[in-house]
Amino acid sequence: MDVSVRRRQSDVLSAGAPAATRINARVIVVATIGNALEWFDFTVFSFFAAIIAKQFFPSDNPTASLLAAWTTFGVGFLTRPLGGIVLGNYADRHGRKSALMVTISLMAVGVGIIAFAPTYAQIGIYAPILMLIGRFLQGFSAGGEVGSATAFLVEHAPVERRGVYGSFQMISQACSMLLGALTGVALTRILSAEQLDQFGWRIPFMLGLLIVPVGLYVRSKLDESPVFIRHTKRLPTAKSPFFESIRHWRAIFAGFGLTVYGTIGTYIFYYYMPSYATRSLAIPFADSVIASCCAALAYIAATFASGMMSDVIGRKKPMLVSTILSLLISWPLFALLTRHPTLPVLILVQCCLMASLGLFQGSYCAFVCELFPSHVRSTGMAMGYNFAVMIFGGFAGAIATLLIKLTEDKLAVVYYGLFGCVIGLVTIAQLKDRSKQALM
Repeated sequence: MDVSVRRRQSDVLSAGAPAATRINARVIVVATIGNALEWFDFTVFSFFAAIIAKQFFPSDNPTASLLAAWTTFGVGFLTRPLGGIVLGNYADRHGRKSALMVTISLMAVGVGIIAFAPTYAQIGIYAPILMLIGRFLQGFSAGGEVGSATAFLVEHAPVERRGVYGSFQMISQACSMLLGALTGVALTRILSAEQLDQFGWRIPFMLGLLIVPVGLYVRSKLDESPVFIRHTKRLPTAKSPFFESIRHWRAIFAGFGLTVYGTIGTYIFYYYMPSYATRSLAIPFADSVIASCCAALAYIAATFASGMMSDVIGRKKPMLVSTILSLLISWPLFALLTRHPTLPVLILVQCCLMASLGLFQGSYCAFVCELFPSHVRSTGMAMGYNFAVMIFGGFAGAIATLLIKLTEDKLAVVYYGLFGCVIGLVTIAQLKDRSKQALM
């Protein structure tokens, strides 16, 4: 081993990392609160996609209207790679903490536009334009959030707990999914269909804005990542982390491949399911939201378990089990659901699929962070993640809707999920496990 590499690992191991038996809750809150806001809004958008379609994209054809809404949802993902590069560069040059303050502020502007945008009936064509602007800002900020926040989280963790710390990034997503679903259940129970159309769908976005002041406050109070501080003391900051990260193209492609499975699984098995259950299987919307709540709980449990296991047995094993299991159970579960479209079966199907996905996601964050050196970690991770999410996740709902429409086969959506499983399996099988090594 090169002398400089041994010295770098020695520095990291002896730099006073937090006690391995204790989880720093403040670090977790700071790193995940922006991610939680992002996914809460995405969950709410997916649950109320049909209402948003009517309000902002009126059409005589309900399918065309829904496609327009899902496409708007996906268009916001086009700015994610740009946000990942710009804000990832900022994080690698000026620190994770500074970048996190910027991302949550931009995110708040995007959420605010969506929450208060007038409808098509009020201002005509400017209504969908405003919705697009809000989604673009959300996408740009979210693109920078994921690399900076995940690097901040994992770099604060001791070597023995990086898997657990990293799992909280995905757990925060699941908690937001659950909170979004519970909000949907509450609103459908309290408000009439007319009230939901008029103003009810806006309430969750307004509630999401309340997170912003809390996020800004807690992020301003916590110290910078110790790994980033040590790096800046040892070496000068890269003038262009983006160009420097290109040297680590293998790691970027690895992150891309791993994210393909995670993002397709999340958007098809969770986000698209309420729309799929309601429109394709005629399951009541309220029942689909209840099933999503149960699925989120299963995902949280499996994700945390995966993070813990990965610190003991390594990251690859739970990730391999997840991809293989999803390949085996996805088609039979969807086939069962199409034959028996009831709430109990929907709960069973979603819980099994999301638990399998959680086994992968709980190890994912730490695994990808361990692929990159600290001076390009935010940029490199953001590039692989955001390009994969943009291509395969943002338009997942629109792709699934089109597949079902063109083939007239309710099971067509499964093939997209299976494609993601194959990509994830092939990618993880070729990578080395670095769970026991110090961060570079």
